[in-house]
Amino acid sequence: MKKSIGAYVALGLGVLLIAAGLIVKFAVVPALAVFPDDVDSTRTYEGTLEVMLNPEALATGDLDNLFMENVPINLSRHVTTEDTDGGEALVHEVATMVAADGTALPLGGDDWYTIDRKTMEHVANFTDNPNVIDARAGLVIGFPIGTEKKTYDGWSDYFQKVVPLEFVAEEERADWNLYHFRAKSTPAPIVDPVTLAMFPPGLPLDTATALAPTLAPPEMVPLLDQILPTLPDPVPFTYLYEYETNYWIDPATGVLIDYTKDEAVILAIQSDAIPGGVAPVGPVLGLVYQHTADSIADAKVDAEDGQSLLNLFGVIVPYAAIGVGALLALAGGYLAFRKDEEEAAPSEA
Repeated sequence: MKKSIGAYVALGLGVLLIAAGLIVKFAVVPALAVFPDDVDSTRTYEGTLEVMLNPEALATGDLDNLFMENVPINLSRHVTTEDTDGGEALVHEVATMVAADGTALPLGGDDWYTIDRKTMEHVANFTDNPNVIDARAGLVIGFPIGTEKKTYDGWSDYFQKVVPLEFVAEEERADWNLYHFRAKSTPAPIVDPVTLAMFPPGLPLDTATALAPTLAPPEMVPLLDQILPTLPDPVPFTYLYEYETNYWIDPATGVLIDYTKDEAVILAIQSDAIPGGVAPVGPVLGLVYQHTADSIADAKVDAEDGQSLLNLFGVIVPYAAIGVGALLALAGGYLAFRKDEEEAAPSEA
């Protein structure tokens, strides 16, 4: 009798272990594979401020101080999870930029995002935080766990619209097998009010005429001399943005391992006398920067930790439970079958 009970206990325990393994792999792990509720991460970047217009010098006609040029810069981004509600999260990102000598630069940002913790896409503001911009869509703060080889929808604050994040290739980068994505645009009008507020909306005609040789490359000056007298006074400015951003993503965890950016804001004027209606005059902001070696190292540690957890709960634990459960179920079933056979066999005379 004891052997029979033991066989059925082993069979039942085996079935339970198999079920537990399947539940962990197909229910628990997907529920846990989301943007964490305790993110507190800082990434650093280094590069060059190739050019930056001094709005005050522009307004006063101070040609000697009109531009900052070729300034080494350091940039940091601090990202924290501020709140969660089930599958949604409120994320805060603060970016600051300083010159290499420590001088603060009026560039950076302070942004709040509400995201789907699984897809990393923008969701409607579920909080009472008034700083979340609900007009956003697509990926706004990172790539999802289990990043795929496909083009994602990303968000551009400059253009206030969705832009493609194109999959380029699976590549070795920073001694890591990563997915390379790229987003880029030729010069296009900026509609973001925060960016536009950084630059003057226009200048008096006489000031714009006097500054034209400084603002524009030599080949543009004759065209400006011809067009400027036909424009309103003050002369209204348009600003264009062009960029190329490259992302190298650990596909298992969605962690950004490496990053480069080349961007520019370009002053332009509009006139019916110009082919296409818009004439780019010259850059008023140009930046080139990339992850520091320290940030790449930190990102790799984060990715390794994430991969370990995914491997532990997505592979080792469930398959171990399923394997042990299968052995117990087979052994219990075999013993129970043998016991049934013995009880059913006729006794000898």
